[in-house]
This record gives sequence, C-alpha cells and structure tokens, in this order.
Amino acid sequence: MSTTNPQLQKALLLTSKGGSLEIQNVPKHKPGTGEIIIKIHSAALNPVDSKIRSGAFDIQIYPSILGTDIAGEVDEVGEGVEEFKKGDRM
Repeated sequence: MSTTNPQLQKALLLTSKGGSLEIQNVPKHKPGTGEIIIKIHSAALNPVDSKIRSGAFDIQIYPSILGTDIAGEVDEVGEGVEEFKKGDRM
C-alpha cells in the first residue's frame, strides 16, 4: 500500500469489536498542546492489542488504531512541550 498524499499516513485499524485488522490510510494529526508526533520506524502488536480486539476493553469508536509498541523519532512537538524536541529518538 503506497501513501503518496502527504496529508495521510498508514495505520493498523481494528474495524469492529472482534473484527479484522486492516492497514489503511488515515489523516495525519497535528500535535495539540502538550503532545508530540512520533515518526514511527518500527511497530509491533502485543498481547494487549489481542485483548482489545477480543473486546476485553471497552472501545467506543471503530475503526480504532491499535499498536502502542513503537520506536521512532519525534517529528513534531505541540505547544508547551519542553522535554522533547524534533529528532529525539523514542
């Protein structure tokens, strides 16, 4: 899957409770106050993602983006962020 639109990024989406996982293009976000955006170089699923998919956690919005185990670098920082800067490795 190629992403040619700079306003989009790829994400792993859970389509519904107990549903399939699909890689889709989603809009890129801008960091809010106190937030950072990380350019992900590597990502993994872990047992928590499996429990989320099975419905063990009360997810209200579908599709939902899974995957919290990541490695990358800070790409953007939001207002008020002082402990991170663009280029910091995570």
